[in-house]
Amino acid sequence: MKIQSILLFILLLTSFIGNAQSTFYRNHEGALLNEVELKEAENKIKDKIKKINKKAIVEIEIKDTDFRKDSIIHDFGFHVNLNGSVNSKTKLKLFKGRKMLESSLVTLQGDQINISDLEGKPTLLNFWFTNCPPCIDEMPELNSLKQHFGDRVNFVAVTYESKEKVENFLKKHTFDFRHIVDAREYTDALEMKSFPNNIILDKNGIVKNIEGGIPYIRDENGGMKMGEATELRNKLETLLK
Repeated sequence: MKIQSILLFILLLTSFIGNAQSTFYRNHEGALLNEVELKEAENKIKDKIKKINKKAIVEIEIKDTDFRKDSIIHDFGFHVNLNGSVNSKTKLKLFKGRKMLESSLVTLQGDQINISDLEGKPTLLNFWFTNCPPCIDEMPELNSLKQHFGDRVNFVAVTYESKEKVENFLKKHTFDFRHIVDAREYTDALEMKSFPNNIILDKNGIVKNIEGGIPYIRDENGGMKMGEATELRNKLETLLK
């Protein structure tokens, strides 16, 4: 009886090992990273961030999971968390499928703007700050989105930083969005601690998608570079149909 039990255990163990699933991490372009490659990518971004803010941490956000017969594939992105704590479910996440939190905000030019003023066409809200490397790295892709869609979509960048800081930043960097500044109360109300964040609203102001930054991809030399904004573009195209 004991021998039969041992044989049964071995058979079950062999079956389990034979059917073990491999785990991969997929960026928005469909490129797959294994766990070692993902860790390498994470460490490179961490090294970059720590030079600017020693307290900040980098988080991997799993956006979706695809279960297959022989593998598990996680769609992922990176977040920069400024306060050094692990991100949990924030108030921002609670607005998915609902109208975005209303507020009166101030543009770079000093004009008042309400979130509800953006209704009538889809909107991409980008939450960023001037010393955030992933925020800066994705700006060329965001500018390309703005050029592609023109005035069919609202493109609005929101930061808690001052008008002066953003103006100085824009002297050295191109960021073609409409800019909202001094929005600390708004970002705090959303409990936003990780950057960048890209939020897509439909023409009625409903939050359709809450995304992190555009994912990094591996370049031809084995390093990491910013990917393309394909996922954001596709989601905006869908809202225009």
